[in-house]
Amino acid sequence: MNRRQFSTGSGLALLAFSALAQEKTGIRPQQADAAGVVSTLVGQAAAAVRGGESVQDAFARFAAVAAKAMPFLHMTALVAKASAAGGADGPGDVRRLYSSVPSAYPVGGWKHLGGSEWAEHVLQQQRVLVAAGDAALARYFPDHALLRSLGTRTLVNVPVVVCRRTVGAFAFLCQDEGVPPAALAQIESLAPSAAAVFVLGAGEQA
Repeated sequence: MNRRQFSTGSGLALLAFSALAQEKTGIRPQQADAAGVVSTLVGQAAAAVRGGESVQDAFARFAAVAAKAMPFLHMTALVAKASAAGGADGPGDVRRLYSSVPSAYPVGGWKHLGGSEWAEHVLQQQRVLVAAGDAALARYFPDHALLRSLGTRTLVNVPVVVCRRTVGAFAFLCQDEGVPPAALAQIESLAPSAAAVFVLGAGEQA
């Protein structure tokens, strides 16, 4: 076999192997690359949380990693209080544990949001909320004017769930209207890495 035949045969063998791998796993190369990026960021987020010297520092370190997945202007973190035993209204009381913009959204102070559309969507149904545009911001957030003054055109809330209980939620204030699906998927994958920080923060400020 000459060199040209060998090169051609090797190339065909690689293509065949790649096709077989896709058939077995259902994962295309582009998907594998995306999965690798998410895996790397999740590892970085976990390391950031482990290396935090305090709840505030852990959230700040997490925010630096999260910004690689989905660029945002500001980030806040809300801890959620569990509903009373047997309560049908679900969680609704939240307190801000971290804020990258404390002048507008300071840390501390319980706020009752039970019964609101936001609480039902994020805390009770445990679904990600993407409020894009002025109408959506006004629908979910009474302080929509303040949000817009900070340059927010989209607000993304990501619930953090432990043992089926919503322990908290992130709020990412973004300057663009709308969020690319890939970026949203990445930020959802990162959020569980910070679950322990919400639990620890709730205990420290109980």
